[in-house]
Amino acid sequence: MKPTIHLPAYPKELADWWWKETTQQWPEHGQEKVLNLIREEIVRQSDRFNKTRDFDPSSYGARDLSVLAYGNFYTPRTFAACGFSLAEAFNFRGWRAPGKGPLRILDLGSGTGASSLAALFYLRAWGIKNPIQLDAWDYSGKSLTFLRRIHRENSHLWQNTSINTERKDLRHLEDSSNQGGYDLIISSYALNEWLEGTEENLRAEVLSSLGNLLKENGHLVLTEPADGEVCRALHGACRQAVAENKRMHILAPYFNGMPCPLLQKQSKFFSHEVRTCTPPPMVEKINHPLNLEIREVKFGMSILARTQPRQIPENSGVFRIISPVRKRKGTITLWGIGGNGEELEFEWQRRNLLKEDQKLLLSLERGDIVEQGNPLENQDNRVRLMGADEIRPLFIPRWQEMD
Repeated sequence: MKPTIHLPAYPKELADWWWKETTQQWPEHGQEKVLNLIREEIVRQSDRFNKTRDFDPSSYGARDLSVLAYGNFYTPRTFAACGFSLAEAFNFRGWRAPGKGPLRILDLGSGTGASSLAALFYLRAWGIKNPIQLDAWDYSGKSLTFLRRIHRENSHLWQNTSINTERKDLRHLEDSSNQGGYDLIISSYALNEWLEGTEENLRAEVLSSLGNLLKENGHLVLTEPADGEVCRALHGACRQAVAENKRMHILAPYFNGMPCPLLQKQSKFFSHEVRTCTPPPMVEKINHPLNLEIREVKFGMSILARTQPRQIPENSGVFRIISPVRKRKGTITLWGIGGNGEELEFEWQRRNLLKEDQKLLLSLERGDIVEQGNPLENQDNRVRLMGADEIRPLFIPRWQEMD
């Protein structure tokens, strides 16, 4: 399928900046010793993210090794995940920059700036000309120092932009109620950390208060790890937030303002994206003995706004892919959710498909939005299609290869 929007690859300048900063930190070490230090820290970070769930500021974001390991290894994937989420807001959900004047962005839990810089980089790549003012909030002063330096020392990547950083405990946002007027608020892989262990009521209250910081046509773009529990917590909080705040609406990942349908059903799926992206060479080198998955970025995503979502007729044939595309002995299958919130299985008989059509269908990714040519009417949960041309792309973002 032809992409509807391209994401330029992670800039080589950023990969080079992080590695240079790392080698300067330990000039007495050879490359392999530095790589092993980074690898050991990545294993610790992986355990922290996935097992211990320990986000104590005294250990996380405070040590040089922790920051540098994240910068070299995880930053490209966070950069990509933010880019894919922003692409949906820009390419499908109706977000637009103001007609004149500066564009204002807030990054909550910015860390060293993977998402902050991704927003600046991609909005410029997609033709946004406004001056951009970005506020970055995080509890780690060390991380914010790195963010300011990276922005300043690579300014050609995001011309006519400015960043203001503020050290802030995101668990206490009450004093932020007088700030606002943001066109975009983004938060990547941070909401689950600062609200770890809290109840859904509090999470919903936080999201509702963030909505008050938006302009009337502003969007709140939330990106989280592709963990079932984390993604369900995200979508549960979004559902409650819009139920309690009538000025807030859910725009994504589904349609017509509906909360995640998979929350209310005993579905074998949970809402998350799986997107292909090519890592920088240094990530490949670091990963060589670790054998971690580095060629896909997986994340949960939700977009909220004050504006009403676009209305899609329930039987329009529009659906979002929520499963892998499976190639079996005789079929190609995938699952999707349409405008009515119901899960549908789409099936093609491979004997009816040219090899090129099979290749096109297998190139679809979890999170793509497509439209079946013939409206859906009174069908069971399986739809059999004949050719690849019976669906057309509505939102298919794709990552460009690094030069």
